[in-house]
Amino acid sequence: MKIIIKPVVLVLFLVQALPLYADEVLWKSGLNLYVKLVDQDRSEPGTPPNDQPVSLDAKQITNALKLIEIWDRHLLKKDEVYTAFSTEQAALLGQYLSLGLSKARPDQDIIFSVIRREKKYVVVENRSYTAGRAFYANGRLNIIIGDFARLPDRFRERAYQSSGIEEIPYAFDHGKRSSASGFDKLIISKPGVQNYQQDSKTRKDWLVIDVPTASNTYIAEHSPDQEPAAGAASAAVQQEAARLAEERRQMRLEMARLRKEVAEGGGGAGKATNSQSVEERLKQLKDLKSQGLITDKEYEAKRKEILDDL
Repeated sequence: MKIIIKPVVLVLFLVQALPLYADEVLWKSGLNLYVKLVDQDRSEPGTPPNDQPVSLDAKQITNALKLIEIWDRHLLKKDEVYTAFSTEQAALLGQYLSLGLSKARPDQDIIFSVIRREKKYVVVENRSYTAGRAFYANGRLNIIIGDFARLPDRFRERAYQSSGIEEIPYAFDHGKRSSASGFDKLIISKPGVQNYQQDSKTRKDWLVIDVPTASNTYIAEHSPDQEPAAGAASAAVQQEAARLAEERRQMRLEMARLRKEVAEGGGGAGKATNSQSVEERLKQLKDLKSQGLITDKEYEAKRKEILDDL
């Protein structure tokens, strides 16, 4: 017996075989800038559903993102502190994360790629891309950073443009629940912003944000005359912000002292400039490393200098 499948039946079968939901584009500009609703990242076994949909104020999300600062620590040169998201990036993400989270199902995440533009010279502009993943869980906005400040491939872009192609697509890393991305920057601890703890380890690429608290912290730091969100413990937020600011100040003083010691001992294999014993200097160096104030490479280099004094 010959079975004949009509074209209409075949089309219906194929449609049903496709995923029930397609990605939903919340915002898009060109090939590489977007905010999308996608299927939840299931790279971590037993991933629970997200607490979505949820209503979060766009302005509060924007403030929270503008609050996030990165501390690049250097032993031999001045430290740098800068915002993780530019004002434009924070405003765009605030608007579309708010929209996306109000529409998202528990089995969806939001992925994004946004650009940072900074003028270097009058006619030269630096561009960099930041891509990541966002979702709401356990009463907090979670953001996993994949690519951070990724520079464009200018050589490849010029090659394509010479062929008449104005824009080339990039494949971005949006971050995963199961493993850390290459983002290893130190996020400055502030009320409302902390790193996720996974298996007793700190995920530097995974931020957990209490949006109202982080927004009020930003207001306290930048617009103290502005009213905080209703119900917020503004006094407690300000006290915690002051405590953390003092903690960072002490860390910077310690880094400055250590840099001075390295510089003054430069010609003498890092000889001590005070009466500290080798044991004390090694312990102090280990403390700095355990606090994340110096890198493994800086620790090993300075340790070698101290041991060379023996």
